Amino acid sequence: MTIRSLRAAMSFLTVLPVANADGSSGERLGRAYFPAIGALIGLAAGATFAVLSALTSPLLAAAFAVAFLCVLTGAIHLDGLADTADGLLGGGDPSRRLEVMRDPRLGTFGVTAIVAVLLLDVAALSSMSPARGLAALVVGGALSRLATLSVIAFVPYVRTSGLGVAAWDARHRGLDLVLGSATALVAGAIDWRRALLALPFVGLTAIAVAGLARRRLGGATGDVCGATAELCQLAVLLVFAVR
Repeated sequence: MTIRSLRAAMSFLTVLPVANADGSSGERLGRAYFPAIGALIGLAAGATFAVLSALTSPLLAAAFAVAFLCVLTGAIHLDGLADTADGLLGGGDPSRRLEVMRDPRLGTFGVTAIVAVLLLDVAALSSMSPARGLAALVVGGALSRLATLSVIAFVPYVRTSGLGVAAWDARHRGLDLVLGSATALVAGAIDWRRALLALPFVGLTAIAVAGLARRRLGGATGDVCGATAELCQLAVLLVFAVR
């Protein structure tokens, strides 16, 4: 079941064709492995940044690395960020907000959120050395997915259908969170001082997003998890950018 869950997490969080042969979502969408997959995604983007930094300018390398992140993940988290911004920051009651979040069209809040986060990602990353940038992307990938896992563990799911039904399965919630935390701890060892500094900012960001979702929707959705991942990753990059 471990391999099936790992493949499920990889298939869900990336565009890599590694889904289970029977098309199943794996145990709870492989959520225990979200931080591990996040760290691997960050490692790939970090390597891209390090190589291109030696060949081009830091700004161009950072832009390519962030673009690579978007391509590798299928921009799934950015999509969630945009839908969450449109739903939570717009008007209406919870049912109307959920309807807006399902709408594939982007609103003003959604577009603004995507542009702002991408610009800040590139700006933060371009200010770092190749080694620090690689570490920031690995740590950011792991901690941001750990934050997503925490939202799944502690905030109720408000929809009755969708992939979130599998992810929010209450079975082994504590065990999945412990395994995800252990993986994030290992990833954080690449630069443990800055990872430790980033941890409270990641926690506060996740709490803010989850708290707003509970007030506006009554709970979380897959889009809220995507927004959590993007904003928590940005929080890590900003911490690592501080000299």
